Amino acid sequence: MRRFVLALGTVLFLAGPAAAQSPCPASFQGQTAPMTCACAPEAAVSGGVWGTGTYTTDSRICRAAVHAGAIPALGGVIVVTPAPGLPSYAGSAANGVTTSNYGPWSASFTVAAPAAATAACPDTFQNQAGALTCTCTTEAALSGSVWGTGTYTADSRICRAAIHAGAIPATGGVVTVTPAPGQQAYAGSAANGVTTSNYGPWSASFTVAAPGVQAAACPANFEGRNAPLSCSCTPDQAMSGSVWGTGIYTTDSRVCRAAVHAGVIPAAGGLVNVVPAPGQNAYAGSAANGITTSNYGPWGASFTFRR
Repeated sequence: MRRFVLALGTVLFLAGPAAAQSPCPASFQGQTAPMTCACAPEAAVSGGVWGTGTYTTDSRICRAAVHAGAIPALGGVIVVTPAPGLPSYAGSAANGVTTSNYGPWSASFTVAAPAAATAACPDTFQNQAGALTCTCTTEAALSGSVWGTGTYTADSRICRAAIHAGAIPATGGVVTVTPAPGQQAYAGSAANGVTTSNYGPWSASFTVAAPGVQAAACPANFEGRNAPLSCSCTPDQAMSGSVWGTGIYTTDSRVCRAAVHAGVIPAAGGLVNVVPAPGQNAYAGSAANGITTSNYGPWGASFTFRR
C-alpha cells in the first residue's frame, strides 16, 4: 500500500474554546507526549486514516478525531495521546468517516475530547463496579505492583498494568479499565518494560486498553494466515473448540480457546494479539486456566500470542 503524508495546510483557529489552543499538526509522527490542540473544519474533513480507536501515527489527527467521536465535522479541541505500535489496524466506518485497514506500524495514537481525559486513574481497581476511562500520569505509570498478564488482580496498580498491557507508553495516557471475573491463578510476565508477578486466587480482576479500541471478531482458527492479527474473542468462542499445543499452537486450533489456555484472556473473552509462528515437530498438550489441550505430531504452521 502506498502511504501518503501530506503537509498540513493553513489551519484556521476556531471560535470559542478552540481559539485558545494551538492547531493540531497533520499527523502524530515524531510526537512522544500527549497534546491538546484544535482542529479546524478543513482539517477535520480530509486526509487518510488507518485504524479504529487506535490509529497509525501517519493518520490525519483531526479526521481520526471525527471518526472516534471526539469532535464533530466542524472541528473542536481534542486530546491526542501516544500509544504503542500494533501488529494490525482494522478500518471501520463511524461518524461519517471511513478508515482503512493496515498491517504492522511502529507507533500509534488515540484521541478524545478534553473532558474524557481529565480524571486521574485511581491507584487500583478495588471496589469499582463498572468500566472507567481515566488518565495515567507518568508518575503513576512507573510505580506500583501488578499481578497477572492481560487480566490483573483488582489490587494491581492500574497505570503500571496499562503499560504492561500495551495500552499506553511509559509516559502515561488515557486508558479504559474494564472489570473482569476473579481468576483461580494469575500468571506474571515481562512486557513493555514492566514485569508482573504470579498470584493465586483473587476475587476480582480488570483488563485495560486504550479508549475506543474496537477489534474485529477473531476467526475460528489461524489457518491460511501469515501476519499478526488483533481481534476480539466472545465468551462463546473462548470456551469451545479443540486446541493442540501449549504456548505455541497448531494453526487449526481454536484461537480464542487457545488464548484462555495461554492466560492472555479470561473465560469471559477479550482482545488478543495473535502472532504467526513456525511449524513444530511436536505439540505438547497441557491443562491450564480451565482448558485442557492435546498432543500432536508435526504440523506445518503455528500461532502464539503477543502479551
